[in-house]
Amino acid sequence: MQQNLIAIDHSQKAATAQVLPDANLLFSSKTALAGLYLENHHSPPHETPEHYPIQHVVAIQTQGVVQSERKLNGQFKNEYIVAGDICVVPAHTHHWIHSQGEQELILLSFAPAFINQVAQESGARERIEIVPHFAKSDPLIHQIGLALRKALQADSINNQVYVQSMGITLAAHLIEYYSAEKQSLPIINSALCPNIGQAIDYIHSHLTQDLSLEAIATTIGMSQYHFSRVFKQTTGITLWQYVVQQRIQLAKRLLKKVDLSIVDVSKYLGFSSQGQFTNFFRKHSGVTPTQYRQKL
Repeated sequence: MQQNLIAIDHSQKAATAQVLPDANLLFSSKTALAGLYLENHHSPPHETPEHYPIQHVVAIQTQGVVQSERKLNGQFKNEYIVAGDICVVPAHTHHWIHSQGEQELILLSFAPAFINQVAQESGARERIEIVPHFAKSDPLIHQIGLALRKALQADSINNQVYVQSMGITLAAHLIEYYSAEKQSLPIINSALCPNIGQAIDYIHSHLTQDLSLEAIATTIGMSQYHFSRVFKQTTGITLWQYVVQQRIQLAKRLLKKVDLSIVDVSKYLGFSSQGQFTNFFRKHSGVTPTQYRQKL
């Protein structure tokens, strides 16, 4: 039976064109988190052929109110889908939908191996069975989808740490609430990470580079999952928040050097343009680099 269906590999940019009638507004072909892909679609009313994804897929409705008929894993359901609703289609699950309205969707897809890796690192079962879910409200997944889309659109130097952290958070949420056997993930004792200072030293010495969560965790011999949780328990903020804080502080120190132009500062910090640096600085400090200098 399955060989007669359309297989959708979400790691390929044009794959969803086989089932969705729209142009993909955003495709993350090179996210820092291996196995995570984000697509942003604006779709008119449509009916898909029956298909199945190669990856686990989470569909997040961001705009529109639609009535639809959906067949998921052999079961039919009439749905009324609003912004904030999500649908979970596990890898190799048969799927068909007839949507009767315009909608904007974020599609997040995970390689099953990544979900299993996060499960193993968290102390849950080594192999996780994600189960299908028809449209339902899930504010956390909705917000993660919006945050990831914004980060990828910004193409910022902070993307790697942020995307990796959000991807791990989403994977852990799926494991805990959308698996066949609900997994309660253990609380990690931050005292088990006495060498967190070594990781912080690594962060400070690589602030002008595109930091990777994997690289930071590797310096102290921890998994990405454990390190991201231990870091927050130890410092009270997420790794991404800490990196942003330190980059802003470094930017302020550099801006105090009057012999450095703002273009020089942005290049030194690793931004692709002065405009990108200005947007980053204003977002996290409330003023532009020029305004900050004028107040010195």
